[in-house]
Amino acid sequence: MRESQYRGPEPRLGVTFDEAGDGSITWHQPVGDQFIGPGGRFATGGLAVLVDSGLGAENHRRRPSGMWTVTTELRIDLVSPPREGSTGLGVRTDHLGGDGRVLTTRGEIVDDDDEVVAAALVKSMEFSIGVDPDEFDDEPPWPSLLAPGTLPEVLCLTLDERDDGPGGTRAVEAVIAPEPALANPLGNLHGGVFAAVAEIAGAAVFPHEREVSSSSLEVHYVRQVPLAEPVTVRAEVVHDGRSWGIARAATLDERGRVCAVASVTVYGRR
Repeated sequence: MRESQYRGPEPRLGVTFDEAGDGSITWHQPVGDQFIGPGGRFATGGLAVLVDSGLGAENHRRRPSGMWTVTTELRIDLVSPPREGSTGLGVRTDHLGGDGRVLTTRGEIVDDDDEVVAAALVKSMEFSIGVDPDEFDDEPPWPSLLAPGTLPEVLCLTLDERDDGPGGTRAVEAVIAPEPALANPLGNLHGGVFAAVAEIAGAAVFPHEREVSSSSLEVHYVRQVPLAEPVTVRAEVVHDGRSWGIARAATLDERGRVCAVASVTVYGRR
């Protein structure tokens, strides 16, 4: 069997897949340091590449002939972090259908006891890329190339905490290094990587004395994000209440246009 040459963010985060004889696909991600965010908290963003790839693949498999798909919306709702001692996560998918423009799949992330860790949804838009899209679908399962380190380290991320948010509130700028292993097959920033970084930056906006775990992450992808140079994701406070908070995170292109935007909701009393 031909060996995979893919070196994207999935193997970098330990995300792998297997295809059964009936065409069904199973996904797996180990539970390790790549789920640890700043301050040692569990980072919901560590699920983003698994969700984007696992649910996005279900949409992609059902696209019309000659078309490609790209994620336009992604949502993750954390139910509970993986239990202590859990070693791996899987995906249960439920493809809901499409309307000729957009395909939708919802799913659940489950631990090795089949307990639900998170609920998720991915919407994918169909479009033509001008070349035979089937050339990209022959990639065999890749080996895990899990990079050592916490989630920010695996994603080649640096964080800059600032006080220039709206009304002098806290803001965080996360800068992604132009590492080729963080790109999608078309060479742009992988959608799951943006989602993960948006969650990291969004949660980091809130005071360190608040023990936060992001309860929900909702992302809209507007246009591709080139990875030829560092990518900045800026997060600002929308609401900073006593028991919960909301942050907005976005990345812009050189013309100041939004390329992707996310809402991050955290819970935890001060």
